[in-house]
Amino acid sequence: MRYDRWKGVNKMPALSAKSVLRWAMDIEENGKAFYETVAERVQDREAKVIFQDLAYQEERHYRTFRNMLDKVPEADVATDSAEYQRYLETALDKALFEGPEKGLALAKEARNEEEALEAAIAFEKDTLLFFYDLLEMVPRSQQEAISAVIEQEKSHVRQLAKVLADRPWVS
Repeated sequence: MRYDRWKGVNKMPALSAKSVLRWAMDIEENGKAFYETVAERVQDREAKVIFQDLAYQEERHYRTFRNMLDKVPEADVATDSAEYQRYLETALDKALFEGPEKGLALAKEARNEEEALEAAIAFEKDTLLFFYDLLEMVPRSQQEAISAVIEQEKSHVRQLAKVLADRPWVS
């Protein structure tokens, strides 16, 4: 569903960058828990180091978003659209990144390094799509902050895709 639809409901943006950054911080915490769990479970030393590094990156992203949160001003946003609220609730409910239990379940279900990487890519892509969707729902003056979140998530997808292609644990 496109943001254009919400413009017909309310003329003002639907979300503040502060709200999106708070979600980003929660998602980073969930990602860190996911990567730490995978790192504990994988057998290959190189793969373990990769997942430990990804957990560290999630922690760094959390701190970055926390610093951004302090700098982003409040914004007037529309919050009375029932359709908009249903859309967000559905998006969050179906997302891999929502809630630590979903990520941890994926981490524990992975039978090997390849499955763990594929789950990680799905986790990051899901997160990336969610933030792309939210980008147009914040005021234009605050979209730069959300774009920064998107860039962080894109870097993880690229990194994971490269690791999966290189498969360091295969001799």
